[in-house]
Amino acid sequence: MTNILLAHGSPDTRHGEQVRQLASKTAEILGEQVGTSFLSEKSLPKGARVLPLFLGAGKHVLVDAPQLIRASGCEMLPPLENQAAQIAEMAMDLATAETRRVNTLFVIYSFSGFEKLATELYKQSKRCSKVALASLHAEPSIKAVLEHWQQEGLEQVTLQPMLLFEGRTLDMVQSIADQVESPQITLGPVLAKHEAMPGLIADCLRR
Repeated sequence: MTNILLAHGSPDTRHGEQVRQLASKTAEILGEQVGTSFLSEKSLPKGARVLPLFLGAGKHVLVDAPQLIRASGCEMLPPLENQAAQIAEMAMDLATAETRRVNTLFVIYSFSGFEKLATELYKQSKRCSKVALASLHAEPSIKAVLEHWQQEGLEQVTLQPMLLFEGRTLDMVQSIADQVESPQITLGPVLAKHEAMPGLIADCLRR
């Protein structure tokens, strides 16, 4: 039976390449084939076991992915939001790679549907000096939190995107950060860069 990682898809070539790299590393761990597909495709390999690569329970997980999977005669595996604790730990690892004395702003796509992830990030907040969450599509926004921290006198902030892959959304985060003169901002890597991510995906496929 074919294993498929189902991603959002993007015209940005970095996105597709990183999805394929994740599939390749996962296949090495499992010792079996792991393919990739994107929401823009009209069908998936019939009978495949499909893992949607989305961090929250948004429209893509609740509507778009299930429709495509059902229409293709495939099996949908439990979503990644069930792995929120492990994903939050990976994000903390990336944010504190240099030092734990860091002020970290975690950027999630939306608060609605991402409650499990937000909760787990706050649970592990003691790993950083200061922690806050901001959303790309709700308040508090990235800019609002950064301006607030500027008023508090913070000089350095790590902006950690809760994104699996690079692409246009990451560019949007960088663009927003560039509009803030201070504090000094370091943009963290996407979650697919964490060495443990292929293992987590392999565990999801095993289950």
